[in-house]
Amino acid sequence: MQEKRDGERRRLAALARSASGLAFLALLALGSCLQRDPTGAHLTPTETSLLVQADLTGTAVAVVVVQVTAPDISTPLVFNIAVAGRLAAGTITLPTGSLRTIRMQAFDAGGIETHSGSVSTAILPGANPPITFVLAPLVGDVPITATLGSFTVTVTPALDTLLVGDTVTLTAAVADANGAPVAASVAWGTLLPAVTAVVSVTQQTARVTATRPGTARVVATYGGVAGQTTIVVGGWYASPTGLSSGDGSRQPWDLQTALNGANGKVRPGDTVWLRGGTYVGPFTASLTGTAAAPIVVRQYPGERATIDGGTSPLDTFAVDGRWSTYWGFEVMQSGVARSCDSCIGLRPTGVYVRYASDVKLINLIVHDVGHGSYTEDAAHNIEIYGWIVYNGGNVNRTRSDGHGLYVKNDGNGWKIARDNVIFNQFGFGIHAFTSAGSGTLKHLVLDGNILFNNGTPSGFDNPNLQLGGNAIADNDTVTGNMLYFSSGGGAIVNARVGFNGLLNGTAIVRENYIAGGEETLDVGYWQVLSVSNNTTVSDSGAVYIHDTTTVGWQWGGNQYWRDPAAKAWTYHDTDYTLAAWKSATNLGATDQASPGKPLQPQVFVRPNLYEHGRAHVAIYNWSAQPNVPVNLSNVLRVGDRYEVRNVQDVFGAPIASGTYGGGAVLIPMSGVTPASPIGGSPRPPLQTGPTFDAFLVTSSSGN
Repeated sequence: MQEKRDGERRRLAALARSASGLAFLALLALGSCLQRDPTGAHLTPTETSLLVQADLTGTAVAVVVVQVTAPDISTPLVFNIAVAGRLAAGTITLPTGSLRTIRMQAFDAGGIETHSGSVSTAILPGANPPITFVLAPLVGDVPITATLGSFTVTVTPALDTLLVGDTVTLTAAVADANGAPVAASVAWGTLLPAVTAVVSVTQQTARVTATRPGTARVVATYGGVAGQTTIVVGGWYASPTGLSSGDGSRQPWDLQTALNGANGKVRPGDTVWLRGGTYVGPFTASLTGTAAAPIVVRQYPGERATIDGGTSPLDTFAVDGRWSTYWGFEVMQSGVARSCDSCIGLRPTGVYVRYASDVKLINLIVHDVGHGSYTEDAAHNIEIYGWIVYNGGNVNRTRSDGHGLYVKNDGNGWKIARDNVIFNQFGFGIHAFTSAGSGTLKHLVLDGNILFNNGTPSGFDNPNLQLGGNAIADNDTVTGNMLYFSSGGGAIVNARVGFNGLLNGTAIVRENYIAGGEETLDVGYWQVLSVSNNTTVSDSGAVYIHDTTTVGWQWGGNQYWRDPAAKAWTYHDTDYTLAAWKSATNLGATDQASPGKPLQPQVFVRPNLYEHGRAHVAIYNWSAQPNVPVNLSNVLRVGDRYEVRNVQDVFGAPIASGTYGGGAVLIPMSGVTPASPIGGSPRPPLQTGPTFDAFLVTSSSGN
C-alpha cells in the first residue's frame, strides 16, 4: 500500500516538472514574438523629434552639425542644421532612452570649427522638457547658446512701434517638433512692466498697452519654451502747437513743458522728440537723467525743428540739469539788431550751458545768434559735438563780439569741442578765454574742428581759434583742427595758443592744418608745450613765439608751406629764416619748409561719432580742380543714399547726391554764395570756393 502511494507522488512530481517546462517554453515563444513584427523582423525602438535652435549673433558661423551618440546607438547620428539670419534652426530625430549625448559643432564658411558643446540626457517618448547648453568658442570669445525642445512658440507681430496709450494684439502660435499646431494656452509676460502692460485675451492672444517710452520684450511661454516680440514705445513728443495739458504722445507738449520734465513724466532713458516747425523762445532745459540712462531731446527724423529767440534779450536756449543730450535741432534769432554805439552782447547767446554737468550737445545748427555757445566755468563734463555755427555776433564802434564757441573750465572734468564747423562769426571761431577772476582754462579738448573766416563779416580782425586768457590754462589739447582764412580777408592771427604774457601750464598742439592769416600760428607763455606734426600754409608769418625761453618745450615734425629763406619765423619779436629760428629757439630740428603752396588738394573727412552716414569734410583745393574726389568709405555703406551740402548753404539743395557705390565721391568746388547774416554785416561774407570749402555729408540710412 505504501509503495502505491510513493509511486503516485513520483508521477505527480514528474507532471509538475513537465508543466513548468512547457510554461517556460511558452514564455520564450511569447518573448520571441514580442521582439518581432508579424513578418519576424525586429521592432525599432521608439523615436522622438526635437527642435534645435542656436543664436549665432556676433559669430562668423556658417554651418552647424549635431551628432548623437549612446551605448545602444552603434553608429552616431549626424544632422546638419540650417543657418539663416544668424539663427540655426532645425529638427533632429533620435531613439528614446538614457545616456544620449548630443554634441553640437559650429564651423565658419571656410570649414574651420569655431564652437563646440555637448549635453548628456535621457530622451523620453513624446514631449521632452527643453534643454539649454552652451557652445564654447574655439575662435574669438563669443559663446553660443543652444536649446533642444519639443515645441516652438512664435509671437506675431515680431516687432511693433507704439505711442504711449496705444494697444496692439499679439498672437502666439505653438507647434510641435513636426510643425503641427498645438492648441494650448500660453502664459504671457513683459520684461518691462513700466513700458508695456500685457493682458491675456484668449488661449493664444494678448493685448499690450504702451504705458511710457522705452523698448520692452513681451514673452509667450508654453511647455518650457518661450517666444517673444519687441515693443518699441516711441518716446515723448513736443511740437510748436503743443500744450502743457497734452499727454506728450498723440497730444504733444509745448517745448518748455517737455524741457521741465512734464511733471515727472520724462524719466531717465526717455527721448523727447521735437516735431518740425518753429518754437518761439527763449527756453530753459532742466532735465536730469542718469549715467546709464541719459534723457535725450532730439529733432524728429526728416523734420526741421527750429528754436527762435526772436528779439528777446535772454539767451535762446539755456541748459541746466545733468546727464542729458540735446541733438540735431536748429537754434537761431530772427531779430535784426547787429550794431550799437558801445554795447557788448547785443545778440544773446544761442546755447548757454549754465548749471549743467555731464551734458552732450550733438549736431546742432546754430546761427545768427550772439555767441553760438557760452559755457560756464563750473559746468562740468560738457561735450559740444558736430555743430555747424555761423553768422553770429554784432559790432560797436571799437570792436566786434559773438564767438562761435566761448569756453572755459575749472578743471573738474572736461569740456570737449569736437568736429564742429564754425565760420563767418563776427567774433572768434573758438574762444577759449576767461577774464581774471571769472574762471580758468583747464582740461579743454579742441579737436577736429573746421574754422574759417571768423571775424571777417564784422570788419574787425579776430582769430579762428584762441586758447588763452587772463587766468591759467593747463592740461589742454588742440588737435586735428582745420583752419582757413581767405586771401584779402584782413585776418592778422589765425590760431593763437597762449595770451597776454600769463604763464600757463601744459598744452599739446598736434596735427592741425592752418592756412592763411598774417600770422598763421601764434604761440606763447607755456611752461610745458608740445607742438608736433602740424601744417601751416602762409604768405607771411609762419610761426610767432612770444616767450624768451623754450625750456620744457617739445617741437618737431611740422611742415611749413613757406620759403625757408624768408624771415617768416619769429622768436621774441625778432624775425628769422627757418634755419636761424631753429638755432635761436633750439626747436624744430625735424621741421620742414617748402616754398609756395601745396600742389594737390588736401582733403579731411571727419565721420560723425553719433550718426552713421554723417560727416564733415574740409577741402583745401590748392590746384583749383573743378571737382575733388573724396573717399567716403569710412562714412557710408555701399547702397546708402547720400547727400552732400556746402555748409555755407546748409539748408539749400545738395551739391552732390546719389547711391553710394564705394570709394570716392566727386565733390564740386565751384563754391556757393554764403548765407547773409540776418540784419546784415559791415562786410559781406566771403565766398571761399574754389580754393576752400567745407561740406556736410548725410545719409537717409543714418540713425
